[in-house]
Amino acid sequence: MRSGPDAWAESLADKISARDLRSRDTKAAGKARAAVITAFGRTLSGAPATITKALLGTSGVATTGGPSLIFGTERRTSAVDAALINATAAMAGSEASREAVNSACIVALFGLCEERGKTGQDFLDALMSGAEIAPCLAPMLSPAGGQFGPALFGGVAAAARVLELSRPKIAAALLLAGMANVDSLPVGRVGPTSLMVGLSFRSGLLAALLAEAMDEASCAEMIRSEGGAIATLAANDSAPSDVAFDLLAVQSPPSADLWDQFERQASTVLPRDQIGPLFERLETIDKVTDLATVSRLLQGRGAQAAPKKVVFAPRGTHEPEETNWVP
Repeated sequence: MRSGPDAWAESLADKISARDLRSRDTKAAGKARAAVITAFGRTLSGAPATITKALLGTSGVATTGGPSLIFGTERRTSAVDAALINATAAMAGSEASREAVNSACIVALFGLCEERGKTGQDFLDALMSGAEIAPCLAPMLSPAGGQFGPALFGGVAAAARVLELSRPKIAAALLLAGMANVDSLPVGRVGPTSLMVGLSFRSGLLAALLAEAMDEASCAEMIRSEGGAIATLAANDSAPSDVAFDLLAVQSPPSADLWDQFERQASTVLPRDQIGPLFERLETIDKVTDLATVSRLLQGRGAQAAPKKVVFAPRGTHEPEETNWVP
């Protein structure tokens, strides 16, 4: 560990850059896939929530024209705005908890991978990388950050892997995310908590994209000049519990019940003929070469349109008196 205000960011950047994906086993990948299925189900169930609809109806929020899908709708927007809406929906679709925050992080990362044309394996690798680095973040964050800090910075680390950021840019992204981080979140199932989480993950993703756009010299200068601006850091050397800061701990049910939970949550916005194929695609997401094939199944088909009214006419009254039909 270096001394100085920028030491924490540089130290974490070293850890993130040094992560080796080749050591992961099939059990870890299976856990990640289950976490993805659970997170997507929660987000779909939160798509009809009042706060989600209010965001979609607000002028200037999630403007159309981007590549990243807002779950359960037909609207596509930028990755940062998709992160705002989808992360908010993930919180609104479940109890406010650490597991819900983790789900919000997962769907925010998916939008970035979709925007950058990454594969399902790229998405899974970035997610597992962020999950591995999250426990290393806890000693460097104040207790005020609670359950949210490791998820936010783990998400930034995962985004850094997707964007293939260099070490100085990773450090700059962590610093920018820390400057935008909100220490504490209001308590509540739907409303301020949901929105706060959505805004924070949007800021975290934006921090990674800003760092990508900067040159390395500018990143280094910003770290030297602004590294002491984060007041939430704490000198806590205690080793955190792996479970307490596991980004993949989303409390998925046993595999036999995972389908039932997903079907119930997804059926709130998706046609039934899409749910089965979507679940199968998520079960094998590491084999998906084009994430658009996944997002097309996440897309609601005219969910806001009212169903057509069926009118039954008396027999014979709907038939014309004459016809020009020729066999």
